[in-house]
Amino acid sequence: MKSCLPLEDSQELLLSSIKPLLSETITLEEAPGRVLAADIFAPHDLPPYPQAALDGFAIPREGKRGSPLSVKRILGAGDLPGHPLGPGEAAGVLTGGHIPPGTAAVVRQEDAMVKDGILTIDKDLTVGENIRDQGEDFPAGAVIARRGTRITPGLSAVLAAFGFQEISVFRRPRVAIVNLGKEIAPHQATPLPGQVRDSNGPLLAALTRRTGGQVVAIHYARTKTEKQIGELLMEADVVLTIGGTASGNNDPGHHFIERVGGRPLFAGYQVKPGSHTSAGILDGRIILMLSGNPVPCAVGYHLLAAPVLRALQGLNPYLHRIPAVATNSFPKRGGPRRFLLGYALGSHQGWRVAVLPFQKPSNLHSLIDYNCLIDLPAGHPPLQLGDEVKIILLENA
Repeated sequence: MKSCLPLEDSQELLLSSIKPLLSETITLEEAPGRVLAADIFAPHDLPPYPQAALDGFAIPREGKRGSPLSVKRILGAGDLPGHPLGPGEAAGVLTGGHIPPGTAAVVRQEDAMVKDGILTIDKDLTVGENIRDQGEDFPAGAVIARRGTRITPGLSAVLAAFGFQEISVFRRPRVAIVNLGKEIAPHQATPLPGQVRDSNGPLLAALTRRTGGQVVAIHYARTKTEKQIGELLMEADVVLTIGGTASGNNDPGHHFIERVGGRPLFAGYQVKPGSHTSAGILDGRIILMLSGNPVPCAVGYHLLAAPVLRALQGLNPYLHRIPAVATNSFPKRGGPRRFLLGYALGSHQGWRVAVLPFQKPSNLHSLIDYNCLIDLPAGHPPLQLGDEVKIILLENA
């Protein structure tokens, strides 16, 4: 087992231990937010036929400024185009309508005048003007989206336009959350003397769902034997434990991974807060042991758990890391690499970030508004207003 790894080494060790989950088929209505398990190709041209790009008149090649054309028909929404345009003939068309064969351009309604069935054009047009060509958006066989693409509302719209009803996606990772602290009571309960309500369990459950995972259960070690916990872990792809990560023999997490039959991957990483965060593997399931303090619990989730959950879904495991200018200061200096909870805002001048107050590991207050992690390198000086820093934009940024 490796000890006190650099962050990137701990991430690589975790990611090298997993592979994407199997696929499942779901309906298009269920698809937004899920991740494609296979490339998707256009089954036909889109648009499937040449269309008018605006309301106006379809004109033949000889149609030009000042030339009179006879308007023989007006095509309504959904009408078939019928016969080709004849010599000297025009046809009224609507936006998105199927234009007649032989149409060279569509003249805007505003650029034409019709009197007694005779169309006069007020401007010169080029061939193809105001026409949506067949296959202009997607020709048949073109790639619509690649495997590993998260399905957005926009992609759902494209798939609907092609008539897709079912989509192959990666299965959502199942996550079990285990509170190891004997003093932790479910948040719905009235704590007994010496107990506190669970806040980290709901925190991790909400973060898991936002990353695309499925929470199978939140367990409490005080109500389960280790054998029972070990059996419950088999329901999950990823196990997140909370608390007891320090190295003392009295800590409930001491040798937890071995006691449930797992193999340790690393013990601790070179990050503050949460340097005692550890990881292991049990029958292909990742076990991440996160701090019982809220701030390092959240930081550990974003740096280690979220990349694992993203990779299991076939996504790029890492979120965007960008420069930003600090809008306030942070007095601490030196020591290991540190991640602060921040609030970032983008503008025309670039990204700006505020260090949120209440950065003590035990404080809950800063969890309310954070949307990024501020990455301060090892040995950093005090952070000053106006300093440029690197931030990791989170999924709610």
